[in-house]
Amino acid sequence: MSKDLLHALKQKGLLEYGSVIPGELVRELLDIQYPEYGTREEFEGIALQELGAIDYVRNALLNEGKYLASSRGNYRILLPSENKQQIEAYAAQADRKIRRAIKLSRNTPVVADKSIGDQQYARLVMKQETLRGRNQSSGC
Repeated sequence: MSKDLLHALKQKGLLEYGSVIPGELVRELLDIQYPEYGTREEFEGIALQELGAIDYVRNALLNEGKYLASSRGNYRILLPSENKQQIEAYAAQADRKIRRAIKLSRNTPVVADKSIGDQQYARLVMKQETLRGRNQSSGC
């Protein structure tokens, strides 16, 4: 299903920088139809099908230096000049997660898990410093 979506979008020429991909087209290609009535679980399940397929396309496009952004139910491939914002957002998310990992590592009682200790803490701090170094050297 996901590969088929990627292939169909490629055939339609919609995988170029700046391309807008209507959400309705994505749902049509995936044969996804939202019922007029249904349970929350049904609607969430349908939304997850679309999200999974879009995530596959997004990951494939990352290998080409493209980012598929979503906005108001539609999708757009960012221009190369817009990628910097997404790169900064990814880096900020990574930094936040590393800070949380450091906090959890530092505050986990050694009695609970002896594998969480100074070595793991040091690895996390090194990852954080590496990430910060990349951001500074790239002008982020």
